[in-house]
Formats: sequence, structure tokens, C-alpha cells
Amino acid sequence: MKQGLYLMRKCRNLNKNWMARSLSNAPPEVDTGVSTETEKASAGKHLKFTATSPRQPVVATAVVTEVRLESPAVRGITLQVDNPDFSFKAGQWIDMFIPGIETIGGFSMYSSPNQLAEKGTLELGIKFSKWPPAFWIHDQCKIGSSVAIRVGGDFCFAPEIGDPSYDLLLIAGGVGLNPLASIFSYASHLHKLYQENHEEYCPGKIKLLYSAKTFEDLLYKEVLDTISSNNPNMEVQYFTTRSMPPKSSNAKYGHITQEDLKSAVESLDLSVLKTFICGPPPMIEKVNENLLAIGLAQNQLIYEKWW
Repeated sequence: MKQGLYLMRKCRNLNKNWMARSLSNAPPEVDTGVSTETEKASAGKHLKFTATSPRQPVVATAVVTEVRLESPAVRGITLQVDNPDFSFKAGQWIDMFIPGIETIGGFSMYSSPNQLAEKGTLELGIKFSKWPPAFWIHDQCKIGSSVAIRVGGDFCFAPEIGDPSYDLLLIAGGVGLNPLASIFSYASHLHKLYQENHEEYCPGKIKLLYSAKTFEDLLYKEVLDTISSNNPNMEVQYFTTRSMPPKSSNAKYGHITQEDLKSAVESLDLSVLKTFICGPPPMIEKVNENLLAIGLAQNQLIYEKWW
């Protein structure tokens, strides 16, 4: 009980600090535990880079119920959230307030919003880093650990009943897959709802292009493949950039090229296409340039850069 009171008091104080920073445009405080100038400059990067992003008012307590390895460098955690006022849209991220760590974390959900509605859980995949929140996930986080979380961001897929159907092209690099995996899973859920009741929203065709360094670095592959195999309107294509994938796999060696993008777009309806891109900034910039070159309009391209 004492820990819960401490956590919520800390969150209220953090909320006050965040409001002051947001209104003044002052850079967020950096963590005092980091040593090098580079570490100091990046410690508060989540708040700095999302300073203008919308945030929900609800700050909820969340308890870690599972910790696992998703790849050699990515740790996955499941959070239980028992707050009926807490919700998120596919593609959004959370601020994470960790007891004992001043730096506020920022992580995208890779699970679907309907999982939270049905089970009260959400899932995160965090790549190893010395950035204090990520390092805590890898070094100290365990089953039973408590944090506080708040939803933010406008990079999301949230169609409503009655909206016109449109196709999706999802392009991910590395852990930039997280919000796009959430969108992919949620679109699968919407397809099922539409099959059960034609008054629900009907998603269009969806194609996911996902690039990682090695085949072992590809995240959530079993989940993505299951969704794709169960729905003819949803497809995933994998790329590995640092090493050849196994011959038996359906992955392609190399970066996502303009030809790969052109082939993907040709399988979709360009007139009703939205493209979501998430990954390292250089990748996003190159993909954006190539998509414009093959005929997409800038307002069809939605992206989020994760440093």
C-alpha cells in the first residue's frame, strides 16, 4: 500500500513538472545518474521529442506479470492495468514513470487495444540500451514490479463504424515495428468483427514490410505469420539487412528498396491508401522519398521517428 501511495504521489509531481515544461518549452531535466555528456543529452529525450504530442489525462498503475526475451536484444514485458478509465489506440505509446528513476520512459505498445479491453493487459518490447528506463527494463524489471503509465501520441489507427474502408501499407525498421504490430493486430481484430457483423468497420487490404538486422532480430514473427495466414487481406514481408536469412524462410536479404515499395503499392488501392512508417530516422527519410517517387502524396504518409 505504501509503495502504491508513493508511486501515485511521484506521478502527480511528475505531471506538475511536465505541465511546466510543456508550457515553457523548457527541455526536460536529465537523469543525474548518467555520466557522459552524450548520455546527459539523451536522458530526457522522450519528453523532449514528444513535447507537442497529445497525452491522455489518466495516469494508471501497472504491474509486470511477465518478462521474456523477444530477440537477443529486445525484452518483452506484459503489464496488468486494472483501471477502467485507461485505454489506448493502436500505434500509440506510453510515458512510463518508474520508481527511483527520474527519467520518464517512452515505449510503444505492440499489443492490440482489444487485448487491454478483454484481458486488462498490454505488451511492450524494449531494446537494450543504457538509457535509464530501457536499462531498468533489462536489468531490474521483474514480475511484480510496479510502474505508472500514461498514453500519448497521435500516430495511430483508430477507424470508427461508418468510416470508409481504406488500405494500409505499414513499413517498420527494428523496434519501430512495435506500433505497427499493434496496428496489424488491431486490423485483424476488426476484420473478425466485420465477419461477425457487417455493420462494424471493414478494413481494406493491409501489407506490412518489416526490416531487421538479422533473422533472429525479427520480432513477433509467429504472431504476425499467424495473422497473415488466417487472413488473405493481410500480408507480411520480412527483410534482413546484416546477414542472409535461412533459405527456408520467407525473408529477403537487403534493405527495403524502391522496387519493393512499388510492388507493395501495386497490390493495394492507391486511391484509398494510408501508409504508416516507424523506424530509425534515416530509414524513414529514405522510405518517404521513395514512396513520393512512385506516386504517393505526402498526406498519405504518416510516420514516427524513434531516435
